Amino acid sequence: MFCTQERILHVGATRQRLLEAAEMCGLRKRHRDGFLRDFTCRDMQGFISDGKDVDSILNETEQQRLVEHEMTNIRALECDTHLPGYEKLTLYVGKSIVQKCINNKIILQMYPLHDKEALKELGHEWYQQFFQKQPLEAIRSYFGEKLGIYFAFLGFYTMSLIPPAFIGLIYFFTSWEDMNKSTFFAGFNLVWVTVFLEAWKRNCCELSYAWGTINMVHMEDPRPAFKGVMGKNLVTGRNEPTFPERQRNLRIYGVSVPIVVCCLLVAIYVMLVYFRMEFWAQARYKDNPSLFNSLLLLLPVCFYAGVVIAMNAAYRLVAFKLTHWENHRLQSSYENHLIVKLVLFNFMNCFMSLFYIAFVIQDMALLRRSLATLLITLQIVGQAQETLLPYLMKKYQKWCLQKEGKDPAQKIDQRELEMRQQIYPGVFDDYLELFLQFGYVFLFSSAYPLAAFWALLNNILEIRTDAFKLCRVFQRPLSQLASSIGAWQMAFEIMGVIAVITNCALIAQSPQARKFFPDSNETQLLMIFVGVEHLILAFKVCLAYVIPDTPDWVNIAVARIDYESRQALKTERSNRARKTFQEQTVPAELLTSELAGAIETEI
Repeated sequence: MFCTQERILHVGATRQRLLEAAEMCGLRKRHRDGFLRDFTCRDMQGFISDGKDVDSILNETEQQRLVEHEMTNIRALECDTHLPGYEKLTLYVGKSIVQKCINNKIILQMYPLHDKEALKELGHEWYQQFFQKQPLEAIRSYFGEKLGIYFAFLGFYTMSLIPPAFIGLIYFFTSWEDMNKSTFFAGFNLVWVTVFLEAWKRNCCELSYAWGTINMVHMEDPRPAFKGVMGKNLVTGRNEPTFPERQRNLRIYGVSVPIVVCCLLVAIYVMLVYFRMEFWAQARYKDNPSLFNSLLLLLPVCFYAGVVIAMNAAYRLVAFKLTHWENHRLQSSYENHLIVKLVLFNFMNCFMSLFYIAFVIQDMALLRRSLATLLITLQIVGQAQETLLPYLMKKYQKWCLQKEGKDPAQKIDQRELEMRQQIYPGVFDDYLELFLQFGYVFLFSSAYPLAAFWALLNNILEIRTDAFKLCRVFQRPLSQLASSIGAWQMAFEIMGVIAVITNCALIAQSPQARKFFPDSNETQLLMIFVGVEHLILAFKVCLAYVIPDTPDWVNIAVARIDYESRQALKTERSNRARKTFQEQTVPAELLTSELAGAIETEI
């Protein structure tokens, strides 16, 4: 039996069911004593703040996540061999029935509804207040921890751009061709990168503790798109699809790696075409320095900037298809392999030409012009996508309603209206955009001091446009737990190390450096700056060691949670043992001696 009529189901849960689910999931909430504890219905009053009631225990995100958790954990039993009404769609014991329906398009969409009043208040505090601090707690309470962490990182990174942007702005309008100034600015940026990354890790730890996700242990289920033959999970003991690791590695190293290498070769070829155009434009201007030919100098780099953006978008599709075909079992493994592919190609595609100009051609004027053009073009295109596309999507939604004979001004069912909205694509592309911008700002900071200033302006607008899209354009995304920015932290740290090498090399080959060491030949000069580079890297390591990743108060709080958990478990075991002895017919003197022995052993 098949049903061809589409239906919209509004699924919710009672307060009692939500609180029971919160205890079953081990949800961490702030207790009255100020520390985080696993929520229990028995100690419910301890989680209610002064002046609040029981309804205040769970925020909207937690309620939504618990409902989703309960739905996706409706699993097949031994008697469930197939979906009702779909005999060809077989089930195995432990398979999520809701996820099976989503995979086979029986359930087309599953999304939480917006709370109009809460959304209006959030928007007023967030994107309508241009120069105020982001309401991170409200963002986390409405959209979840993963999006809260992203906007916290975006705001923290934007604030960290203020010092290099200010210094770069001053230096830009003074004599920049100065060895002392360029060395100081590059050295400041390299140290500042380390301070920023270490300070962010501390700030992230504080947020993850406050939000109850620190030291989060999460048993991942297989990805919905994961396919394989039926086997037994050695950890859970459940039957589920399995896929040989050898076969996955064969797909990765036998197919994915060669395709990625071919894409990199295409990027190199496009770069060489760009340089041929650049040399042609320079030769034409040298022969006839007219206004037209001076404008023609900008054509190759503008053309190349557009091609870089187009190639990044095309390669993104290739990377997603390859990573999907590799058939990773866990979502975390899937995302890590995808990050490696995208970071590798985007790094080569965006920065390879700059390395060639800096260290092969050694033309600082061309490097400065190319860096500025690539950075500004990337940001203009990105902002057009962030602002123009949402506007066009809103217009398209109204046009669809008019086409169906519905007046957009009239009240339309909220569920139907949000069903038509675009699905939020996630923060993956946003992190990638920040990663590339980070590279443009710090890799060649001694060559173009205004890079941080342009990045700062872009990010101030980026925060508001991203907020507007989330609140007004896209469907409300399902909330996800997160305790950090994940593998992106390592990507930013690697970029910081590369920035040390490139900036030291740029200063070493500058004419001012040769004047500073007039009696040194090229080999001696190279050795001097290699030594300086190693000293800066050693200083970065020492600085990272001196600044702890986790604040002391967070370590103490986490240790206390650990201690109280062990004490609670010990008390529970003791009570269980006493209950067992009481249920059995054991002589009183034997019971006393055994308990005394147990106490002595424990002490």
